[in-house]
Amino acid sequence: MNGFDSIQVRFKNTKHWPSPFPNTREVPFVDSYLTVLKSIINDIDTEYFWFFANFMDIRTVDLDYIPEQHESKQIHVWYNTHPLGGTNKEGNVFLIPTKAFKEQCDSLKFLRDYKDINYHDHDNLFQNWIPKTPFKLKDPYKAYYKDKPNYYKWMINRDLPTDKIPNFFPSFWEDTKIYSWGKTKDIMLVPHKDNLEQFYDIDRHVNFDLDYDVRPMDIIFISYDEPSAEKRFNQLKAKHPRAKWLKSVTGQTLAYMTAANMSETDYFFAVFPKLEIVDTFKFDFQPDRMKNPCHYIFNCKNPVNDLVYGHGAVLLYNKELVMQTPKPGLDFTLSQPHDWVPILSAINHFNETPWLAWRTAFREVIKLQHYTQTVENRYRLKKWCSLGKGKNSEWAYKGAIDAQEYYTINENDYKQLQWSYNFDWLKQYYERKYNTVC
Repeated sequence: MNGFDSIQVRFKNTKHWPSPFPNTREVPFVDSYLTVLKSIINDIDTEYFWFFANFMDIRTVDLDYIPEQHESKQIHVWYNTHPLGGTNKEGNVFLIPTKAFKEQCDSLKFLRDYKDINYHDHDNLFQNWIPKTPFKLKDPYKAYYKDKPNYYKWMINRDLPTDKIPNFFPSFWEDTKIYSWGKTKDIMLVPHKDNLEQFYDIDRHVNFDLDYDVRPMDIIFISYDEPSAEKRFNQLKAKHPRAKWLKSVTGQTLAYMTAANMSETDYFFAVFPKLEIVDTFKFDFQPDRMKNPCHYIFNCKNPVNDLVYGHGAVLLYNKELVMQTPKPGLDFTLSQPHDWVPILSAINHFNETPWLAWRTAFREVIKLQHYTQTVENRYRLKKWCSLGKGKNSEWAYKGAIDAQEYYTINENDYKQLQWSYNFDWLKQYYERKYNTVC
């Protein structure tokens, strides 16, 4: 061997290959190769020095290599061209000219900015394989933390074939980043991070185009006592044959959990009989793979007061979160992490009967008064508590006013407010108040 200094960069959570050089100095990987190089360059005493990652077995490299005179100021980098090696010219084995690098290093933003780099392809350069971990959409983070930590990990949706994984190896020439493929990011190459809460917490992200089929989420039609249930379901089924009908389950919580058990996908769309699905809503939305698991709430139009927001809308429920909500608060969906999607899903015909109009308005006004008072919430409350238009609008108005009265009396008694979640209690309250039978 040529007697040059050698630096081995140690990555955590990967198999360590011993250095073939005597007196190799080990240094931890921090941020990028350039960051590491700047920290050690002043300690180098030889004309050139070897610089390589500990996940590389470099014994097949010509370790006696000495650059020609016209190559003396070049950084020489060896990269893997094996068909299964994840070809990336930004390799992990370097022979670096000490003086020339010192002259440029302060001006470099990234290692690839070095003035002259000589890339050496190598078809037998072994590097540690990156493990492949299938994940379920309902909670990708369980899969991320389930397996033994690795400096990088392939994450692939369990519904995709593993042969979809690209032949790719990450670059450490700049800050560590997450890589993803396809619009829905069902394939991700994720670095190991302790206490990672969501993949978006990794600052740098690169996405590549890749075509693959994504499984659509199940559609569960949930009805109880609505007179238009059969008509609405038939309309839904005609356009979306995968829709399933859940009928007459007593109690909202039990109904949602039963729907979750009916679903064969990790998320499912929940649709209700009062909804007239708009033509532009295609039930093709996919949950964001890179964020924390949550429910998704779409927009819906209220024909009585013209409000457009999440009330009464189509929902995309996370199955696991549904099953983890045995005792919701005033609202089942809002009891778990959720996100708002500004896509119009339906028109909410909650006003088909006096009872349904009253019930819907009563429940919504209780919630609007209880939750944080934003400008939007105050505006929505004002609209609900004003006489609207159309069928049974007066009953929607009565429900809103009755809710205001009830909330004023019970605002400091959460147990009393929770009764608004119970349809049987609401029915009894309505029948007593208006001396009628639903």
